[in-house]
Amino acid sequence: LPLPPPHFVVFYNGEEECPEREILRLSDAYQIKEEEPEADLSVLVLNINPGKNQRLLETCQTLSDYSEYADRVRTYAKVMDLRSAVERAVKECIEEGILKDFLRKNRAEAIEMSIFEYDEEMHMRQVREEGLEEGLTLGWKEAEERINKLYDKLLEQNRGEDLKRAVKDTAYRRELFKEFGL
Repeated sequence: LPLPPPHFVVFYNGEEECPEREILRLSDAYQIKEEEPEADLSVLVLNINPGKNQRLLETCQTLSDYSEYADRVRTYAKVMDLRSAVERAVKECIEEGILKDFLRKNRAEAIEMSIFEYDEEMHMRQVREEGLEEGLTLGWKEAEERINKLYDKLLEQNRGEDLKRAVKDTAYRRELFKEFGL
């Protein structure tokens, strides 16, 4: 049975920097890299944020309108609570003919979905930031413990001059870490 070739496209409108056009491959996430993976998936990611992929947005009015709507929600959410930001964006867009028919017909659902999606995006960003902060805290703690062990060993061996130098000289401190197997 002949099948048409599938094409996978994601329209990106998140806040993090993203190129206008990017191809992501499932195989890039594989733990073991293979030259020719037996199963793979390529996804074309198109950035539809303002100022990106202008030609595409000029060609597809609905996509352009959605981009404008999402940008307004994001902009307003910086200065007011999320529900108010979404409701203001919906009201303005209807008045200005942006996704007008869709938003009129599906107003309540569009508001709830926008709040859910924006909250999820914010939640994921917070999770990443918390993970980074936790990692940095653990890293500093481990570094302090390692340095303290080095300094203790130098003091035990009455190597005061080495200790003084290690405090100021990072390269020398690294040599001492190797010497003591730290």
